[in-house]
Amino acid sequence: PRSTRKESSAASDVYKRQVLFVERDDCSVVGFVTGTRGLGRLYKQLLLKPFRLIYSLKSCILSPSKMYKVIEVLLISKDGDISSDLPKQELLSIVVNPAYQGGGHAENLFNALCSYFREEGASSFSIVVGSNLDRAHAFYTKMGSIPVKEVQVHKGADSVVYVKELS
Repeated sequence: PRSTRKESSAASDVYKRQVLFVERDDCSVVGFVTGTRGLGRLYKQLLLKPFRLIYSLKSCILSPSKMYKVIEVLLISKDGDISSDLPKQELLSIVVNPAYQGGGHAENLFNALCSYFREEGASSFSIVVGSNLDRAHAFYTKMGSIPVKEVQVHKGADSVVYVKELS
């Protein structure tokens, strides 16, 4: 069996409110999890650097449907009715290489993010999951997350918001 290690990195001082944990073996990425202590500041920093933002979105700019989805995400994050009762901390994404699935790596990554948020003083964090992602719902429920509301991040696509309490 190959050993794994976790590493945390931040892109720059601007993005210190975001975290990335990567689990790797000797020669490949096993998986990663990303989280944030608040998207509002990240969005504000991105908007303050429009040329960098445009460059980052270059693959989306020529696709009206992709740009529409980007705008939907920005608009929903400004909707106080949707997020006012939710923790600012959020799990953004968790991915495990298919060759490593079923080996407990997603649980390890999830627990690393829980530890990070706990160390930062958070009592809980939220997770937004597309309604059609059955395996994701089973995973978050198994990890002790509780569904608290349904939202539409993208028009016509329902999502469930989970909250994970940290003890």
